Amino acid sequence: MIFASVFIQRFAVYAGGTSVSLILFVNLGAIGVLSIRQQTSVHPFRAALVFLFIAYVSLCVIFDATGWTSAVFVIATYVPFAFVLRSGDALFMDCLRAYRSMVLVCAILGIMQFLLQFVISNSLLFTFKDHLPAALLMKNFNTFQPLTYGSPLHKSNGFFMIEASTFSQYVAVAVIIELLFFQVKWRFAVYGAALLFSYSGTGLIALVLTPGILISRRSYSTVVALALFASLVLATSQLWHLDVMEQRAAEINSTGSSGYGRFIAPAELIARYQLPRAHDLLFGVGPGSIRPYGLLMPYETNDPAWAKVLFEYGLVGCLLFWPMFIVALFHNSPSAWLSMALMIGFLTFGGEFLDPEFQTLLLVFCVLPKRATSSRLSMRPPMRIRQRTA
Repeated sequence: MIFASVFIQRFAVYAGGTSVSLILFVNLGAIGVLSIRQQTSVHPFRAALVFLFIAYVSLCVIFDATGWTSAVFVIATYVPFAFVLRSGDALFMDCLRAYRSMVLVCAILGIMQFLLQFVISNSLLFTFKDHLPAALLMKNFNTFQPLTYGSPLHKSNGFFMIEASTFSQYVAVAVIIELLFFQVKWRFAVYGAALLFSYSGTGLIALVLTPGILISRRSYSTVVALALFASLVLATSQLWHLDVMEQRAAEINSTGSSGYGRFIAPAELIARYQLPRAHDLLFGVGPGSIRPYGLLMPYETNDPAWAKVLFEYGLVGCLLFWPMFIVALFHNSPSAWLSMALMIGFLTFGGEFLDPEFQTLLLVFCVLPKRATSSRLSMRPPMRIRQRTA
């Protein structure tokens, strides 16, 4: 599941004219195999919450048959939230190691990407479009994204990842994992450079927890190292075109910008098309409806999870979905910090409600594993310290 989430993001299966990420099938297949091998069990309370939400989604389709495709994806995405793994700490730690290794590969490739574009003009550095059959690839994603309009330089996407923003998200999660469990300092330098060359503020949102994690762990040497790295980056900001990041941060109040489309425009969409009708406010406009309504807006409007659930399933849907989601994410989670970081990402990254890549991270690190009975993994000292003590 982790390998698919990192390395095959761009690949799809086409069904009924719609591109479906291969990752969704990998996740369902993996959980199916685990269940057949009796390595999972159904969590009764979670299963009840999942059943209630899925039953409500199915009821919505009865009254709005046009949204059946979206409803099927919702059911396929959230049925796994009813399961937990029977295995303990070892598998969770193995998953952490696997993820950080795979993302490290993409981080190094992302750094090489940005530097190689000064000497290589081949678009294969950034995109598989026109190099692989279109039927194999996800559509409507910007894998070949210039720093600014008309710029000859392009944002790094880790070569395998679908967009620069997704690349920054995955690297940010790797930073959180490194802070919580390993604290290998040279990796922070690699991740920092990868975040820099992605020129995306999306992943930086998840890093708001970094000061709290470091202070709670008294990792003062890491604080000093990160401060020095940040100072070096700021001192050489012109060399790295950091003015692009500053411009993106200032665009949040500008209609048509990605920041406005992600954080402000969805609220305006809800106010314009849902709030005036009490029925739609209570029960939603219907599965899959936020995208077509978003096209009616005079500027770009994204579908963050909070807006999609409210707009499509109403207040009743919110009352059924969010308790299920929060319980699955935080109850018996191996790491409350990691769950919180992924929760922030789910709410702010955009489009994560039905995003198979991000759902994989939720499943592998929060939903499926159980917390150790003796102590929380997130409260353990870093691995290297434990080894030295032993």
